[in-house]
Amino acid sequence: MNDVMILGAGALGAYVGGCIAEAGYSVQLVNRSSSNAEVVNAQGLKVETSDDTFVVHPSAVQLEHACDARFVLLFTKTYQSVEAIKAIEPKLSPSSIIVTLQNGLGNGLRIAEHVKQSVIHGVTMIPATQVEPGFVRSHGFSDTWFGPLNPNDQHALSAAIELEKILTEAGITAANVDQPLNKIWQKACFNVAMNGVCALTDAGPGIVNDTKALKREAHALADEAVSVANAMNVTVDTEALHNLINFACAEHRFHQPSMLQDVRAGRLTEVDSLNGFVVEQAKRLGVSVPKNELMTALILARQISSEFWSGVK
Repeated sequence: MNDVMILGAGALGAYVGGCIAEAGYSVQLVNRSSSNAEVVNAQGLKVETSDDTFVVHPSAVQLEHACDARFVLLFTKTYQSVEAIKAIEPKLSPSSIIVTLQNGLGNGLRIAEHVKQSVIHGVTMIPATQVEPGFVRSHGFSDTWFGPLNPNDQHALSAAIELEKILTEAGITAANVDQPLNKIWQKACFNVAMNGVCALTDAGPGIVNDTKALKREAHALADEAVSVANAMNVTVDTEALHNLINFACAEHRFHQPSMLQDVRAGRLTEVDSLNGFVVEQAKRLGVSVPKNELMTALILARQISSEFWSGVK
């Protein structure tokens, strides 16, 4: 049994897995693509952090060749989660721990519906880039928070303590917290405000800074998400949230949010686990979120716009 499996070894997953491997733990990287796996198995994985550059040699396989692990860290796109976890679950022992540090909302609950293992959910602020196959980089904050999905799950509680130790040894600023949903929603509310706006305008956060009306809309999207979080007894630091929106718009003008990258590449987006999840929970709770309803509809339409134009004779 490996110590850690990275399920979804793209830029972020490979970076986290590489750091864990450098700390001396056995790591298996699992991805759909064979190209990265071939490079990693032949040459190792090169990892560049803010402080160091190193090469590690985790095993890299496609899904069908994955094997059991103590911790399964899930980094797939949110819309791939169920398919990936259903494929991997039969290979895992009952004592394995499923960990989601994915973007978006509702990931822990979505996974728990399909596994018998304990689930830990959380969020990470690590910005990772794949420079080329077999080479990943991250220069920035590594703050990561998590905790058991079920606070009464003693197996998950002890595993969360163990996971904090592993990630800390890997050089990641990690904390096992009592209220992980607060941290998850804090990041998600920012993404709810910014990702869709950037995707629809085909621009970075700087365009929000340059357009007063658009900036008001971004803050309003965040406020609606906060109202849903509060209705779920989740606490979001609204001052920090709005300050971060303003900071990103002013200082990260040409950053390309993942949703913008997905739209440009013709891929599905994660809107269903961001604005869409806000809308879903708002309906359940009787909260009004018209701006998020519109944003969700627009992004879903934008995803199929190229298909629409392909019908022109």
